[in-house]
Amino acid sequence: MRSEPHRPRTWPRSCSVALAAVMALAAPAGAETLVDAYGLGTHAPRPEVWTKIDDTLSVRAQIRDAEGRPVDHARRGAVLRLGLDAFVQPGAADRPLALSCAISFYDADGRAAPGSDTVPCYAGRLAAGTGRFRPLDLDFRFRNTAGDPAGTAAVVVRVTDTGTGEGITLAPTYRLED
Repeated sequence: MRSEPHRPRTWPRSCSVALAAVMALAAPAGAETLVDAYGLGTHAPRPEVWTKIDDTLSVRAQIRDAEGRPVDHARRGAVLRLGLDAFVQPGAADRPLALSCAISFYDADGRAAPGSDTVPCYAGRLAAGTGRFRPLDLDFRFRNTAGDPAGTAAVVVRVTDTGTGEGITLAPTYRLED
């Protein structure tokens, strides 16, 4: 997979060993293989996943097409996007909120591909978007390469609330077709 520049930032092509280790450790417990843990290969795609960082804050990750529409499959060469949105529970106490994001990829065979360093992806107030999904400040676009195997692949994102140290790993998947 190849990442493309976005806005003023560009994403490095190298993925650190530490990032790969963190992403591998973040795989759901009890899974027999990485392919099963992330639902890769022949598993049905799950293009949208979301979960709570804490009782007040949830994050949703979606695989989207170049126009921003959710998709569950793509052809080689198509530009895809990772959409990230935060949701704050009504009644949450307001506080400063700073989120950081790190992205990694797994192909249908479970092989890791280059991802990103950890970067800031939101800075503001927690209560600024109470009761609705609010896009994070991350416009991450990528494209599968000719060497990527067909099947279900994952974009793995680690989102951390830098104020509390709490974080989650989300792995939306999509099917790469020939």
